Amino acid sequence: MGKEVTFSPDVVRERVVVFLAFLTSEACREAFRVQAPPEAWAATLCRVWFDEIYVPGERYLDGFKGDRSAAAVAAFEACFTPAERAALERFHGCLELRLDLLTNRRYGRAFFPENDSWRSILRDARAVLSELEPDPQRLQDLLATLVARVTADPDALAEAPPWRRLLPRG
Repeated sequence: MGKEVTFSPDVVRERVVVFLAFLTSEACREAFRVQAPPEAWAATLCRVWFDEIYVPGERYLDGFKGDRSAAAVAAFEACFTPAERAALERFHGCLELRLDLLTNRRYGRAFFPENDSWRSILRDARAVLSELEPDPQRLQDLLATLVARVTADPDALAEAPPWRRLLPRG
């Protein structure tokens, strides 16, 4: 939210792949559990998708993107094939729908229970990830790197959210 940041096309793709790899990796999620209960980190990851990763989205997790840039959306979309954009859009739409169906008076959207909805999100994310990065060896290497980074310094996770250290920056 706020200042627009632009990335090269390779970095945009890599950010999406890294995010989806982290989201779908049980080992990464286990490492993240050290810092927060599963319901809270699931919501945190959803917030990252809405607020930082998926540029074409029309809203942040907690409100509409009044600062949405048509140029940033076009730049994001140019990084993917039409089929990949369609897969990303479907994933985003399904995630948005599931979030809209959540009701939790105590936590609101800051709470995402591990249930069939959450498992469906993970299944959808795996499908998109396999389309964006079909090389299983590269994915295994990427996930091993992510797990190593997340587990290397558990105390640092509380100070610097993992996606900020894991996502390519420029």
